[in-house]
Amino acid sequence: MNFVIPNDNLDKQDCPLVVLKCSDWRFRIADQEFVEKGLGYTDFDLFSWPDGGKEILKQNGFKTAVVEKIISFSRGKHNIKKLLVIWHIEDLFDEQKLVQDLQAAKNILAKELPSDLEIILTYSKNTPHGLEYITLE
Repeated sequence: MNFVIPNDNLDKQDCPLVVLKCSDWRFRIADQEFVEKGLGYTDFDLFSWPDGGKEILKQNGFKTAVVEKIISFSRGKHNIKKLLVIWHIEDLFDEQKLVQDLQAAKNILAKELPSDLEIILTYSKNTPHGLEYITLE
């Protein structure tokens, strides 16, 4: 079986953003919609891994690999200017802890990424109306 999809982006190199997020299928479409419609970015690199940026806190091989790829691939080839880290919270009682962990992950990444790379922290939580995305200042 062959399947062809036109792609007008193949001649482009630069994109402004790289997104680091969890690979959980339940959030894939909503996360993409948030990045595109909520933040206004249609072009972005995507790094998706189980528990996504939460793995940064372990300061293990994942953190080393993702930092290398952000620097060499997204920064080196696509000239990204911003890193968006998206986490999800399912237990609202842990929201304060999640915010602290997000800040800790940002501090870890900031030590190893170029200083002019803006790191944006966002998390989503389930509400009666759907997923609410909160971007930390």
